[in-house]
Amino acid sequence: MAGSSPRYDICRYCQERFAQTSGPGRKKEYCSIGCRSKAQRDRSGKAGQHQAPSALPLGRRIAEDLQALSAALLEAEYDGRPLHELLRCASDVAREVEYYTAAAVQDARYQGASWEQVAEAARVSVTTARTRWPENRVQERLRRRAAERAAVRQPLVTMTEGAGGAEGGPLSKAAERASAKLASALSHLHRSSDLTIRDVGEQTSLSPSYVSRILSGERTPTWPVVCALTALFGGDPAELSVLFESAHGKVPPAQYAITDAVARLHAALRGLHLAAGRPQFGVVRRASHGALSVQEIHDILDGVLVPGWEQTSALVTALGGWPADVRPLWQAVHYTFLLCMDPPTEPQLPPAGPSESA
Repeated sequence: MAGSSPRYDICRYCQERFAQTSGPGRKKEYCSIGCRSKAQRDRSGKAGQHQAPSALPLGRRIAEDLQALSAALLEAEYDGRPLHELLRCASDVAREVEYYTAAAVQDARYQGASWEQVAEAARVSVTTARTRWPENRVQERLRRRAAERAAVRQPLVTMTEGAGGAEGGPLSKAAERASAKLASALSHLHRSSDLTIRDVGEQTSLSPSYVSRILSGERTPTWPVVCALTALFGGDPAELSVLFESAHGKVPPAQYAITDAVARLHAALRGLHLAAGRPQFGVVRRASHGALSVQEIHDILDGVLVPGWEQTSALVTALGGWPADVRPLWQAVHYTFLLCMDPPTEPQLPPAGPSESA
C-alpha cells in the first residue's frame, strides 16, 4: 500500500474500479476471485449469449459523473472564468459523453439489443455501430477512463487540503452542496429543539446574527461550533461529520480500515436524511420509485446494512443529494473490502467457489 499511488482498472465482470497489483506477474482482470469464477462459468455454460455483468447499468455510473462535470462547467460560467478554463471544462464533459455513449451501447447489447437496433438509435449504419462500439473496444475505453479518473483524484487532495478554514475561500460545487446540506441539517435540529435564536446565542456564546447566518447557510461553521450546536439541539455530531468535511473541501485519505469506511458511509447517509428533515421511510421509499424497501432504508440508516451502489445511489437521490458526491465514500468501503477478500498477492490458482463479496 505504501509508496506510489495504486493503478486502477475496470473489472471485466462487474465493471467496478479496483486497485491493480503493481508487482511482477500477470495483470489482474477481475476485482475478486468471485468475479473471475462467474466470468469463467458464463463463458463455458452460456457461450455466445450476452448477460449483464452487473445489476447496475454501466452508463448510470458515468451519467452520475457527467452531472458533476456539468455542474463544474456551469460554476465556471457563472464565475466568469477565462475562456481556456471554460473550454477545458467543456472538453471534460464532451469526453465523458463519449464514454457514456459507449457504456450505454454496451448496456443495450447486454440486454439483448441487436446491432440493427443500436444503429437505429444512434442514427448510424450497422457497420459503423459494429466498428465503433465492439465489446473489446468499449472495455478498453472504460479502463482508460478509470485510469484518467484515478489520476485526477490524486491532485485533489493537495488542492483542497488547505481549503477547509472556518471562513475559507472559494470551494467546489460539491463543497457548496455539502455546506447547504449541513445548514439544512442544523436548521432541522434547531426547529426540533424549540429554542429561539436568542436562546441558542446565549447558551453557546455566539451572536444571534451569526447563529442565524449558520442556519440559513450563509456561513459554514467550524467543527467545534457544529458540535456545540448539535449537542444543544439534542443531535449527534457524528451524523454531520462527513457533511462538515465535504463542506470545507476536505478530501479524506483514500484508505480506511473497513469499519471506519463503513461508519463514514453511514454517517454521510444519515446526514443527508437529517438534512432532508428526517422524512419517514415510506416517503423515502416512494421518492426512490420503489428501488428501496422500507426495511432496507431502515437497515441502511440504522447502520445494519452496508448498501450496494444501486441502493446507495437510489437513497442519496431520494434524499435530495447527488450520488457523485457520495460515491467516493462507497468506493472506499468497496475497495477496502475487496482488498481484504482478495489481497494483491493473489496467486493464479484454479477458480474457487463463488465469493460472497461479488
